Amino acid sequence: MNTKRLTQAASAAMTLLLAAGTVACSSPEQTTPVAAAEKPTEIRILTTTYAESPGNELESLKRLNEKFNVKLSVQYEPINNYQDKLNALLASNELPDVTLVWSTTVASYTTAIKQGAFWDLTPYIPQYPNLAKLPEQVYKNLLVSGKTVGIPRVRPLDGHEALIIRKDWLNQLGLPLPKTSEELYKVMEAFTNSDPDGNGKPDTYGMATGLGPSFQSYLTSMFGTRTNWSADGAGGIQPAWWTLAYKQALEYWNRAYKDKLVTPDLAIVKYAQIKDQMLKGKAGLTISNISDAAIWNQDLKKTNPQAQLIAVELPAAPDGKTYYEQAVGSFGLFMVNKKVSEDKLKKILEVYDYASTTEGYNLVTYGIKDTDYSIGADGAIVQTEDGKKKGYSQSTTGQWIAGVFDPYLRASYPGISAEEKAANYKLVDTIGAQSLPDPGTGLDSPTWAQKGADWKKKIDDTVINTVIGKTPVADWDRFVQSFKEDASFQKYVAEINEAYKEKNRKP
Repeated sequence: MNTKRLTQAASAAMTLLLAAGTVACSSPEQTTPVAAAEKPTEIRILTTTYAESPGNELESLKRLNEKFNVKLSVQYEPINNYQDKLNALLASNELPDVTLVWSTTVASYTTAIKQGAFWDLTPYIPQYPNLAKLPEQVYKNLLVSGKTVGIPRVRPLDGHEALIIRKDWLNQLGLPLPKTSEELYKVMEAFTNSDPDGNGKPDTYGMATGLGPSFQSYLTSMFGTRTNWSADGAGGIQPAWWTLAYKQALEYWNRAYKDKLVTPDLAIVKYAQIKDQMLKGKAGLTISNISDAAIWNQDLKKTNPQAQLIAVELPAAPDGKTYYEQAVGSFGLFMVNKKVSEDKLKKILEVYDYASTTEGYNLVTYGIKDTDYSIGADGAIVQTEDGKKKGYSQSTTGQWIAGVFDPYLRASYPGISAEEKAANYKLVDTIGAQSLPDPGTGLDSPTWAQKGADWKKKIDDTVINTVIGKTPVADWDRFVQSFKEDASFQKYVAEINEAYKEKNRKP
C-alpha cells in the first residue's frame, strides 16, 4: 500500500475514534483500529521469451507486488509460437490484461483496435512521467487513427546505420575516409584490387553486404529515400521504390556488382555471414550497428592485432546531402484489454512507469542488486551465476516491460574504451540530427493483406535481379510503371494514403 493511501486510512481511523470519544491509551496492549488491507490488483500479462520461462516466483516480482499492491502473473510464450498464440487469444476473445503485440498493422489486431478492444492511452500517458518522457516520435510511429494504443517496448531511434570500415586498410593504401558515394566507390575498388591485406592474393572485396534488410536500409539511406514509403511532393506518400533515388541506388550497386566490388553472394547472404566475412578479412566495408565495429574488433584482433574497424558516417548521396533512415524506436507494444477497469488500467500504467526507470528495469530484468547482479566500474551489468540460474536476463524476464530508452544503446557495449565510447556517442548525435522516419510506419491496408505477399515477392525478386544484372536497369522504369497502372495496387496506395492522413489527424 502506498504512503498516500496509508495516510488516508490513518486519517479515517482517527476520525472514527474521535467521533466515538475513544481514548486509545488505557493499556499498552490496546491497539487502534485501522482500515482493512486493500486487496492486491491482479494483473495478467502475456509476453514472449527467447529462453525457458522463469516463472512467477522470482523475488523481483514479489517486490513489485508488494511495492504496488498487485499480483503480477506473467505468461511467457516461446517466440516461435507467439504469433499463433496471439491470434488464438484474439479469436477467442480471451486476451489477458496486458498483451505484447508485435505490430498494429497485423490485420486482426488493426480491426480489433478500431473496434475498441484495447484502451486508448492518449489521455493517460502524460500522467506517468517515465512513460511520458519517451521520445514523441516513438509514440507517433505506433499511432492508430491518431491514438496511442499501447506502451512501446522501446529501442533506439538511431545507431543502426553506420559505415563500418577497416581503418588499417585505408592507412595501408593511403586513402582518406570516403565522404561521398563516388569516394566510397573508389575505396571499394582499392579494397578489391590493391591487396589491402598485403598477402599478395586477389582475395578481398570492397563491401560485404546483402539484399536483405541491411542492404535495403543502406539503399534508402545513402541515396535519400526511405525503406518503404517516401513523400510524393503533394502532401501524400508513395512507395519508396518509385522514386528516382531508389533507381540511382540500383544503378550504383549494379555497377559495383558487375565490377566485383561487393561479395558475390549478396543475393542470399545472411547477416551472420556478413559478420563472418568481415572477421575473416574478406571485405573491408559493411553497414551495421555503430557498436559492431568495436565488438568485432575484439575477435578480429585475435588473428590480426593490427586490424582496426571503426564506425563512421554514411557517405553523401549524389545530391551532396547525407541521409539516414530513423528506426521505429520500438519492437512491439504492450496493449491493455478494454475489459480492464480504469482503476486497474492506472495500476498497470503505474507498474510500467516504474519499470521504465533504471532501477525498475534492472529489478525486473536482472533481479536483486548485489545478489543476482552487480554494476561494474564502467556501469555495465554483471550477472551472478545464481541470477542466471534463476532465469533473469534480457531475453526472458526483460520481455514484459517497456524498457528504458537509451539513445546510445547501439553505440556502446561492456568493456568499450572511453575513447571509442565518446566517438560512438558523437556519431549517434550526428546521425540523430539528420535522420528521418519512414512516413509509412504503422500503416495498414486491407488490399495489401490480400495481395501483398505476391507483390512483395515480385518486387524483391526484381530488385535482386536488377542488382545482379539478370534484369537490365533500363527495365526498371517499365517495372514501376506496371504497378502504377495496376488498379489493385493503386487501391493499395490510396488506402495507405488515407491511413497516413488518419494517423496524423488529431484525435
